[in-house]
Amino acid sequence: MGDETYKYDVAFSFLAGDESLATQINDLLQERLSTFLYSKRQGEIAGTDGEKTFNTVFGEESRVVVVLYRAGWGETPWTRIEATAIRNRAYDHGYTFALFIPLDDPPSVPKWLPSTQLWIGLKRWGGAGAASVIESRVQELGGEPHEESVIDHAARLQRSLDFEAKRKQFLNSHEGVAAANTEFDVMKVEIDRLTKEISAQAPAVSLRTKPAQRQVVILGLGLGLNVYWDYRYSNSLDGAQLKISVWDGHPPFPGIMQFDKPRQLRAISFTFDLAQGGQHCWVTSSGSEQRSYSSTELASFALKYLMEQGDPSRGTK
Repeated sequence: MGDETYKYDVAFSFLAGDESLATQINDLLQERLSTFLYSKRQGEIAGTDGEKTFNTVFGEESRVVVVLYRAGWGETPWTRIEATAIRNRAYDHGYTFALFIPLDDPPSVPKWLPSTQLWIGLKRWGGAGAASVIESRVQELGGEPHEESVIDHAARLQRSLDFEAKRKQFLNSHEGVAAANTEFDVMKVEIDRLTKEISAQAPAVSLRTKPAQRQVVILGLGLGLNVYWDYRYSNSLDGAQLKISVWDGHPPFPGIMQFDKPRQLRAISFTFDLAQGGQHCWVTSSGSEQRSYSSTELASFALKYLMEQGDPSRGTK
């Protein structure tokens, strides 16, 4: 790397559920910089040794590496390879090439990242601001962004319009509704698996599930968690939402009669969507920030949502 010649100006590392955010930032940069986003480079990687390719991209070929970081990054097969490549490169050259964007709340970064290493706060900067910071770092390290031409801008707009048309068509189709139902079932299976693992590892927590067609209830800690998938049409997801709510008692459930009406303590809603990378996701908004989850990620979120409410260290219910 001594000659500072790089194949890519920027390479992105992220968990599957954050591909839509990575795609958004990548799209803001790719007309001015050479970028590596796995889903956009599959044709180049196909048929190669994946581990060797990713080691080379993140360890040698990219001027700047951007990590969309949340708990679990560095533990999946691909992000583990990328994390190792980043750490090996930093051992010889320092961490100036690496930019971390924490996505958890509160924000966190890997324990091995030096405390002096700056990271980008997404809530403060937003996607466009993050792209500007990344471009500035590329310039600091010798990169030369090229000015986006009117033709490049038109091409980017065309891609955005094409995707939005594809997304709307998908969300208003039998295919979209079927995909949402399938993903809801995936989440139910993952919730059941996680509750059994939690009960085995932490007997005092002791969670159990009660499934129904469009619903699954989790009981434990003197509380009830209700995960309810509500949609109206067989060929459209208009108005459909997945609601996760915590109740002081047994949530409403088919066949359960209760003399004392349960009280809802907190709730959050999600919509089903198609991300730019083509993956299905569940999306929720908090203020100006939008977050997407895969079905397995949302299962973990739901159980944490329940346990946080039942944690005595966080105050009374």
